Amino acid sequence: AYYMLNQTNTETWIGNLIGKKTENTNIKIFCSIITVFLGSLLLIASAKIKVPLYPVPMTLQPMAVLMIAMLFGRNLATLTVGLYIFKGIIGLPVFAFGGGLMYLMGPTGGFIFGFFASTFVVGYLADRGWGRKISLSIISMLIGMAIIYTLGILQLTLLKGFNFALLKGFYPFLLGDFYKLLLAGIVTPYIWKISK
Repeated sequence: AYYMLNQTNTETWIGNLIGKKTENTNIKIFCSIITVFLGSLLLIASAKIKVPLYPVPMTLQPMAVLMIAMLFGRNLATLTVGLYIFKGIIGLPVFAFGGGLMYLMGPTGGFIFGFFASTFVVGYLADRGWGRKISLSIISMLIGMAIIYTLGILQLTLLKGFNFALLKGFYPFLLGDFYKLLLAGIVTPYIWKISK
């Protein structure tokens, strides 16, 4: 974790804001820790804003995860989502309907694992500047959303069957998530411009 917090060779939105104020490595690491903690709180809040569909609720989490990945970069975003999942594993009620290790084995667990995997990939693309152009930002978020859906539907298929997974874990969310993704993909480059 220290290694990931200490990486300053890739540019992130948060890094730009911090970098404008100090070149002190210890202060940057401290600010990164605060960023990861606050990002995990944002994920908790986005899980609680939900439409309680069964068995997968509709939340703001996919949009929050993708924006965190595009703005924090791979290292900080991966730590952020990892911290969020860790809080859930130890039993804190951070997920849409609770917490605990068994929650991850349930119908929504694949989507949560998808958050982590998509954060790694989208954060990697963000580190290469994909968040600065609207077209690349949207493409990277489409890739991230595809990862989230793939892992989510895979686990839901193992538990309930493929048709059920599509009917309850894909179709109801497709249009709403697409609009949220477009909004996030358009807003992200402007946030990058503000940080310059």
